[in-house]
Amino acid sequence: MYPTSDRVPADSIFEKIRNRICLLDYPPGTILREAALAAEFGVSRTPIRSVIQQLAHAGLVKSKDGVGTLVTELSFAEIRDIYRMRIKIAECIGQMNPRGIDEKIKIAAHELQQRASLLTQQFNIVDYWLVNHDLHNLIAGIIGNSALKQIWDHFYFLVARIWYEFARTDPENIADSLVSETTEVARALDEGNAIALGLVQSNYISYGLARLEKRYSESNPI
Repeated sequence: MYPTSDRVPADSIFEKIRNRICLLDYPPGTILREAALAAEFGVSRTPIRSVIQQLAHAGLVKSKDGVGTLVTELSFAEIRDIYRMRIKIAECIGQMNPRGIDEKIKIAAHELQQRASLLTQQFNIVDYWLVNHDLHNLIAGIIGNSALKQIWDHFYFLVARIWYEFARTDPENIADSLVSETTEVARALDEGNAIALGLVQSNYISYGLARLEKRYSESNPI
């Protein structure tokens, strides 16, 4: 029996494992072993099974007979479809009952802009992830429609690891793009314009898709 003080909440375990998948600490094909995870987090296997079920529902892992639980791998066609959907739903951010934009949100946006600027001086993939993650959460907090927010979160985490793999190979341009994105997000929020915020997100997701399509075509010439 593990001491209560050593237990880690299931939500925290879920987030930690999801982050490892997104950052490719657990690349596609990695086997997640219940016993090892239970020992690491100081819990029984029951909450680990619950976390794995959540990860499966999010499309991040799958069960394979005779093997166990594997981190999923998306085909390029699947990635492209998700990005196209994200482009469209981003436009809905300012159209479907957005929450108010207060000074706290505006200040947070400018702080993200400053953190993004630091990445152009010294790029670090974990810091890049943290800025992106905090930017996602900032925008998700403005979404007033609960169904839209669920879809927004789902698709973001489903393809986040694809983008971070790309970021490792082109850090300079990726950092510059993040500075531009956070600058435009901060401008839209300063104006209290949720419609503009949605369009900014739609545009930058579209830019990201174009880069991924270019990379795929270069890796898979006809």
